[in-house]
Amino acid sequence: MRGKRDTVLTIVGPAKATGSVIITPKKRLEPKDVADLLAAARPAADRPILIVAPFLSPRTQERLKAGGFGYADLTGNVRLSLSKPGLFLEATGAIENPEPTARDRKSLRGAKAGRLVRALADFRPPLGLRELAKRAGVDAGYASRVVDFLTREALVTRTSRGPITETDWPALLQRWSQEYSPFQRKGATWYLAPRGLAPVAERLKTASSRYAVSGSWAATQFASVAPARLLLCYTDDAESMTRQLDLRPLDTGGNVALVTPLDPVVYERTSQKKGITVAAVSQIAVDLLTSPGRGPNEGEALIEWMREHEHVWRT
Repeated sequence: MRGKRDTVLTIVGPAKATGSVIITPKKRLEPKDVADLLAAARPAADRPILIVAPFLSPRTQERLKAGGFGYADLTGNVRLSLSKPGLFLEATGAIENPEPTARDRKSLRGAKAGRLVRALADFRPPLGLRELAKRAGVDAGYASRVVDFLTREALVTRTSRGPITETDWPALLQRWSQEYSPFQRKGATWYLAPRGLAPVAERLKTASSRYAVSGSWAATQFASVAPARLLLCYTDDAESMTRQLDLRPLDTGGNVALVTPLDPVVYERTSQKKGITVAAVSQIAVDLLTSPGRGPNEGEALIEWMREHEHVWRT
């Protein structure tokens, strides 16, 4: 059923084949609003719907695409697929709103946001705001503001003034990886382990410094994603760890990265694998998503394992 403001665009192709598209304009559309669109009118092959708005964020586009909608915004983000006449259009415009409002100026940058993401990923709902804030080690007011943002992004579902009832943790980790990376900070240093990662792993068993291992080596302790080529080690004392692990410093590249953590949350909810302290799976996944080379593909593979084994890693 068309809304009062919907219009119909008729497209004529070769051999006078014609098709129609319902165009639905929106002044503003956030990711959470896509569920309401689907409830009102679900697109079909013989009933394509094109959502038009001044700006559509990447997350909104993702949810529109998943729901079968076409979309277009004034910055050049476009996607439209028709079976008759045969037509497929896709183009990328702005990824940030060129005319942001106060609500748009939200992000997951910073240590406190990272703690909240980790808590939302690691603990099963329902989670009340105060419980979430306590688990993440942040104040309840900050947790409330971030949860409001995540609700608009359709990354969490929360009842009115009630607990969080659902977390789309794969999408949440993906979203966090857009603004967090252990490799984007000055605290990351690359090294070469000339004899490979096996001797490094052995030395870690007797390391005296606090540490947590992430990267592809850590991922292989949970899932067979690929042969490990990178061992990322969070440590508070990189100089001491360099000596203990017998590493050779490099300007770039290498097979070992020592990282001074942005926040101690990397040491929380670790596990022991073969006598080595390994970071939480959620931390490993986001680290891989931001790693160089094939790291993002390994991160996606680990997330697929996490989907199938929530009972193993999620409390």
